[in-house]
Amino acid sequence: MSEAGPRVNGPASPSGKYIDGIDPDDPEYIKNLQRPAEVKEDLQQMENRSRVSLVLNSQAFKEELEQVVEEQLRHGPYPASLIALQQITDLLLPHSKGSLGSLARAATVIPINDLRGVESLGFAKGEKLLRCKLAALYRIVDLCGWSHGIYNHISARVSPDFEHFLLNPFGMLYSEISASSLIKVDVQGNIVEPGSTQFGVSKAGFTLHSAIHQARPDIKCIVHLHTPAAVAVSAMKCGLLPISQEALVCGKLSYHDYQGIFVDPEEREKLARNLGVHNKILVLRNQGIVACGETIEEAFHYTFNIMAACEAQVRAVPAGLDNIVIPSEEAREQAYKTANQGGGGVETTGRKWKIGELEFEALMRTLDNSGYRTGYVYKLPFVKQEKKERSNSEVEIPPASSSFTYIFDGDYEHSKYASPLKAAMERQKKAYKAGWLTTPNAYKKTEVEEIGTTTPKKITKWVPEGDSPNRPSGTPIKVENPNQFAPQGENPKEFKLKQKSIRKDYYEEKVTPGPQSKILEGISWDEAQRAKDGLLSGAGDQLIVVGAASKGIIQRDHQHNAVVYRQYYAANPFENMSEAEIEQYQAEVQRREKGELGT
Repeated sequence: MSEAGPRVNGPASPSGKYIDGIDPDDPEYIKNLQRPAEVKEDLQQMENRSRVSLVLNSQAFKEELEQVVEEQLRHGPYPASLIALQQITDLLLPHSKGSLGSLARAATVIPINDLRGVESLGFAKGEKLLRCKLAALYRIVDLCGWSHGIYNHISARVSPDFEHFLLNPFGMLYSEISASSLIKVDVQGNIVEPGSTQFGVSKAGFTLHSAIHQARPDIKCIVHLHTPAAVAVSAMKCGLLPISQEALVCGKLSYHDYQGIFVDPEEREKLARNLGVHNKILVLRNQGIVACGETIEEAFHYTFNIMAACEAQVRAVPAGLDNIVIPSEEAREQAYKTANQGGGGVETTGRKWKIGELEFEALMRTLDNSGYRTGYVYKLPFVKQEKKERSNSEVEIPPASSSFTYIFDGDYEHSKYASPLKAAMERQKKAYKAGWLTTPNAYKKTEVEEIGTTTPKKITKWVPEGDSPNRPSGTPIKVENPNQFAPQGENPKEFKLKQKSIRKDYYEEKVTPGPQSKILEGISWDEAQRAKDGLLSGAGDQLIVVGAASKGIIQRDHQHNAVVYRQYYAANPFENMSEAEIEQYQAEVQRREKGELGT
């Protein structure tokens, strides 16, 4: 050993006596060396548990944990989703530096719904949901092993009003497609919205989709696949055989002969003619299959079944066509009709499902639980909301906590957990008392004459007594009786009795529109009708029109001026004349106008 001493895990001590700064003559160090290995392990575990307890009991950790769980409860389909558990694990367990486990996991799971912040403001709500659903379909096709590198497309119509479609950027894998990366194009393949990448679109690949979209407005989504099984079945002269239940679910298929890569515009018309007006699946000879649907869910429904049917046929054909059993025509029709009713053809309680919706929603839950963040809006949440029934039994539902825990300095009345009902009653009592304290202390009953009329009447008013000239202003007088200005009657139950009578009249349908007008009280029905029709009254010499001014639009001090008024009109001189006399009078007026009477 050199004079400088040993160099273990750092610089040596000047005396050469210490190793790692520990004195070998220290009694605690010697005692630790003499302990058995089991005791040392127990002490180490105790220290670790104390550190974990310290972290769990910290307020900062509790707040962060509650925030993580609340976020996942709000956006995740499960109350304890895998993302929440993963984040909790990241908080609790230490991570070694240089480990690529978390980085590799993050690299393989690219979020589908990446429309955040300002980027999402440029899209309508329906388009955002469609982008998320279409990008999720790309991921499902890739996870099923049906993708073909950067080739092939899955397109979706944005809206029936505009001929705009969403398409994957040419150059990206299906596992990279997200909601923001999808490109919006028109029917000719021209870019309308480039998305979040710098890639373009393959016009040759979109020729097939644009031809079908333009010929069939009912189709919203188109899936084109080149899997080996699909290409093998498309190359067979017999086509797809109805030898499996999945093949029967697909129904009738259309076929289109291979004429090279889709670059010829004239082939668009042949594609539309071969597909027809009802079929949803087109078999491209020597090239694969095309599955269509009125919704994205329906398109995946046909895609899943046609791919399963192709796999089954590829495995069954080596046995020979003579050894394959073909179902009857009745069985085919029954299977197709049942499977295409929605919900897998099985009757379910609750909401009605369209074709492929129930299966697609289950796949979206799987992707969300795997951390893909699909952004899918679930039509039927997975978690059942239990109704909380109130129970008076303390044994059935014991109290979870006590409000007596936090009482500051023994002041229960003003503590944090005081009764809110009692606090509200105290506030109401204070407000009631304050209202009486702010009112005038004394009032005086005075008689005031009306203004604005030739025959004024006296009106009784209550004015503050301080305004009286016989008493100095500002001298307070204590209000002893709270009913001083609203004296009660002799019967203390008068209000209750009146209330009961009103309710009785209401339930017995004795409620009237209110007080009736007395203006036409002295006029008979015949006179009122003649007054309405503009005829003469019974007197025969004048027309009486009766009316009244409305009190609803008159100030309170001038309502006494709303009196009944009458208008008199001259009698009709021709009322008592006969038709012969009227004709004679008209002839006389005409001769007078011509001047014949003057001659």
